[in-house]
Amino acid sequence: MKSSIISDTSSLIILTKLDRLALLETLFDHIIIPKRVERELQAKEDGVHQQIINNALFEVVECKDTRLLNLLDDILDDGEAEALVLAKERQMILLIDEKKGRKTAKDMGIRIIGFLGVLILNYRQNRLDVNEIEDILLQADKLNFRLSKKLKQDFLNKINKA
Repeated sequence: MKSSIISDTSSLIILTKLDRLALLETLFDHIIIPKRVERELQAKEDGVHQQIINNALFEVVECKDTRLLNLLDDILDDGEAEALVLAKERQMILLIDEKKGRKTAKDMGIRIIGFLGVLILNYRQNRLDVNEIEDILLQADKLNFRLSKKLKQDFLNKINKA
C-alpha cells in the first residue's frame, strides 16, 4: 500500500526536470506541498510549477503552527521551514534534500527521505536498474543537483552490492 508524504522543493524540481515524477507516483498516493514550496516553484519560471500543480498527485496546504514556523524561519529557508512544520503537524514522512533541513528534521523526530531514497525505493521495487540510476544521477548532475562525490559513490556501491 502506498502512502502520503510532505515535500520540500529540491526533489520536486529535479524529478520534474528529469521527467521522472513517475518515480514518486510509484511510491506515494498523495504528496502535500506547503504553500511556501509552491511559491518557490512558481518563482522559478521553468515550467516545474505548472507540471506539479496540474498533477492530481499533489495538493498545496498551509501549516497551522505559526509559532513553530516562526522559530524555523530563523534557521531554514521558507519552504523548508513550512515543510518541516507540516510534517510535524501531520506526523508524515518529509521529502527533503538540503543538509541543514534534514538535520533539523531528524532533530525534531521527523522521518525523512531524499532524492537518493526515492531512487533506492524504486530500485528495490524493480522499477529502476543500476544503469538507469547511474543515468539519472548523471542527468541530475548536469542540472546542478548538489550531491557530494562521496555520498554518490557510497550510494552507487550500496546498490551495486544489493
